[in-house]
Amino acid sequence: MRAIIIIIVKDDDLQSGTAGRGVEVMSSWFYVADGDDESRHGYVVTGFGGGAVATTTALGGVDVERGGGGTTTTASGLPPTMSVHARHESDVSVMSYASAMSVVAPTMVEEHARMSIAVGDVIRCECSSTRGAIGDDQVWAVVIKANHRVRIGPILKKKRSSKVKEYRFEFTSEAAMRSAALEAALACGLKDRGDYDLSASGRRRLLVIVNPKSGKGDGVKIWETKAAVVLRAAGFEFDVQTTTGAKEATRVARSADLSKYTGIVAVGGDGTVAELFQGLGERDDAVRAMKVPIGIIPAGSGNALCKSIQSDANEFCDPVSCAVTIARGHARALDRAEIKFQDQSTKGWSSTKTTHSLLSTSWGFFSDVDIESEKFRCLGGLRFTLQAIVRIISRRMYRCKLMYETNELGETHNATHSLGPIGEPVANRPGWRVIEGEILGLWALNVPWGTETTLAAPHAKFDDGSIDLVIVRPTNRRNMLKLLLAFDAGEHVHNRAVEYIKAKSFELYPEENCSNKAGGFIAVDGEVAAQRYDPKRSQEKYGPFRCDVSRAGCQVFAPSSTL
Repeated sequence: MRAIIIIIVKDDDLQSGTAGRGVEVMSSWFYVADGDDESRHGYVVTGFGGGAVATTTALGGVDVERGGGGTTTTASGLPPTMSVHARHESDVSVMSYASAMSVVAPTMVEEHARMSIAVGDVIRCECSSTRGAIGDDQVWAVVIKANHRVRIGPILKKKRSSKVKEYRFEFTSEAAMRSAALEAALACGLKDRGDYDLSASGRRRLLVIVNPKSGKGDGVKIWETKAAVVLRAAGFEFDVQTTTGAKEATRVARSADLSKYTGIVAVGGDGTVAELFQGLGERDDAVRAMKVPIGIIPAGSGNALCKSIQSDANEFCDPVSCAVTIARGHARALDRAEIKFQDQSTKGWSSTKTTHSLLSTSWGFFSDVDIESEKFRCLGGLRFTLQAIVRIISRRMYRCKLMYETNELGETHNATHSLGPIGEPVANRPGWRVIEGEILGLWALNVPWGTETTLAAPHAKFDDGSIDLVIVRPTNRRNMLKLLLAFDAGEHVHNRAVEYIKAKSFELYPEENCSNKAGGFIAVDGEVAAQRYDPKRSQEKYGPFRCDVSRAGCQVFAPSSTL
């Protein structure tokens, strides 16, 4: 756990403690430390104060003594007149410095220590310049902005609040200020370091698409009271578009001037992200447009894509934590998928209509649960569990032919986890295999989480060029209930009714002549792409479709993996 430690020490305290010893008086200190319960090695220390930046010192040869409420250490990398007192409070390291003492006095440490926050909570380092209170002296300062984490009694929770705090460090020269700001940004792992002009310059702009109807209908409130507070403090400006109907996010993304924006933010659920990404894929400059980083503020029922991104770095999937992720500016590659339906006249794959996907494609049991649970939208994520129970009690069986092809990574995975290839080789199509017969459902996922509480594809990777196929064979209702519970932790992959395959492409040929009087949805990213009974003819023709994976085909804002 890396922590940033900010300590304010009064000059008179230092002077009284170092009288006659020739120790330079510092007014404030900024530290970055790699916390470790077993060792105190590897601390990086940067001192601010006296109008200059102290030399960065990597501490080594630290002797540790444990006792009482903390740990007292003497670091050979520091000046001989300084010692270190360190302690752990929850998962955050707290380090305090006292001068001219061979052994640190705990009371002095507590008096000097002002704040300790995680590096991952720092969202901005800015430079500012003001006139001094006395005369016309210029005051140069580094302002560090950090998100506040929720504290319940003595316990520091990882969940963040929407309160942003500022910490100001003053310098006597512009050069020292800029150097300090760069050092702080590097230490905190901020992506956008810029040239650290004064705070009025170097601002960034986001295109924000807010779905007010997503989830429980709190999209606007979540954006205005949580996410916008953090992003505005981090120096962002916004162009906000609030959707008023279906497919509007697609139209906005398709026509936007993306050259004006650092990234695009979707405030909503997986459906909002799907509409946004579809709009990018329909642009004339689609390849470039899909490389613009996408940020997600969760306000929907499923929030699976957002959950996958945050949980990969052990971060919470709440609106403020996701806003902090966007503010810090790191992006990572993510595979994307293209879904094409069969042209009924030519029997080839459609060349005029492509559905672009970041999350999943489902059919059978999984799409029935997803689409038919819309009537329980007011329940949030609980709607999926309730509808799943309904579908277990009243089962539907489907028949299909599934053909798939793997890449090298997929072959290795399938051989390891599936005890060999699944299905029979396809004649005249080298590398392809086919599975035929009766199944309950198919769920093809690009990321690990299928909903915010369902670890549907535990082996899925962000950019391995594969999509993970979860196939559920016919089984009894008791085992289906076991599967429902097992999906939460990803344990369903060990169930006898489940087959788990990595594929780079697959084709599904659903059998239309089944006995079910309802159901029959093909869903892409939680939205209906085709349905068997479509009286309005508003969707694609229900029938065969093909999915192809484009490796690292887009970018998403994500927590830094180096912290």
